[in-house]
Amino acid sequence: MKLRHTLTIVAAVAGLSACKTTETDQDLFLKADTNKDGKLSLAEVNRLGFPRLFGRFDRDGNGSVTLADVRVVEPGFKETEFVRRDLNKDGRVTFAEYRVVAERDGDIKVAFEKVDLNKDGQICRIEAEKYTAKLDKEQD
Repeated sequence: MKLRHTLTIVAAVAGLSACKTTETDQDLFLKADTNKDGKLSLAEVNRLGFPRLFGRFDRDGNGSVTLADVRVVEPGFKETEFVRRDLNKDGRVTFAEYRVVAERDGDIKVAFEKVDLNKDGQICRIEAEKYTAKLDKEQD
């Protein structure tokens, strides 16, 4: 698989496609597979995905992001979406707030289920490869 494929898989699972990385497919899969069973559970994907996604916006590493921080990365990001994530309404979204909203909205779970072709709650390399092959066909 190509690097963009793993990122696409993880993106489908955890919204990571926009995270710039030099990690290979193998590196990402192995890093996410914390119990080393050769499969990715939703919990494993969340453990890797949430910090990577949040870190994309928290460029200074201070643990929170403002709307201005987000717009540096995504200029068209809607203020209403930011406000929805700012649970305590202080003008900053912390990692904890981000995670609560992400888990509540279930976007990662929905994406995970698309890749988990046999619906066993795990993504194995074969499912990941099948999913990327499908994406390749859609891009052609």
